[in-house]
Amino acid sequence: MNLFRLFIISLFCMYSGCASQNTHTPPSLIAPGDLSEDREYKTEYTYTYKLIEPAQKDLLEYRDDLLFCRLIPGQNTISVDIYNLSSDPFYVDWNQIRMIDSEGQSHGVFRRLELLSDGVREQDLSLILPQGVLSDTLTPKNKVYRNMTGWAQKPLFPNSAEALSMKGQTFGLVIPVKQEESVKTYRFTFEVSDVQSYLVDIK
Repeated sequence: MNLFRLFIISLFCMYSGCASQNTHTPPSLIAPGDLSEDREYKTEYTYTYKLIEPAQKDLLEYRDDLLFCRLIPGQNTISVDIYNLSSDPFYVDWNQIRMIDSEGQSHGVFRRLELLSDGVREQDLSLILPQGVLSDTLTPKNKVYRNMTGWAQKPLFPNSAEALSMKGQTFGLVIPVKQEESVKTYRFTFEVSDVQSYLVDIK
């Protein structure tokens, strides 16, 4: 059974790509000597993360006897892949998941940000069968707001000069998993290990 699990996880990694520290690759960088006076530029920022709890890993993945989990923060959301390694089904309750921001504040999350004109869809329990995989995205509720054109999202972290001060900051994700009558709560803590700035030609 252990060999079978390792084989399935290997296929899963090959299919989706193993998680890396960087959430995205910046566009072509512009060297200072290539700047043109008749062009307009803006500064963008890219974050690098590492997992520091429950285990310190550069890859944003965790595995125990119950599940294999991959968590990849993006600009506006956190991608989540949960694989059931056990022989029994378990449930993920989206209403109980919490994101802990860099100031230690706890926030509920939206799943896939399924928004209606008058609010947010009800979030049901997700059943993950043995050897099954759940892939989804999470958006902290405090990053969602209503403007004149509808629903909009704020980035998870600053995309301004303030981003440079985020290096070394930590944030977390709390995911309770229910199997039969027991609940196991996973507390994942991430660290912003690096922040890089680069110029983008916008005109």
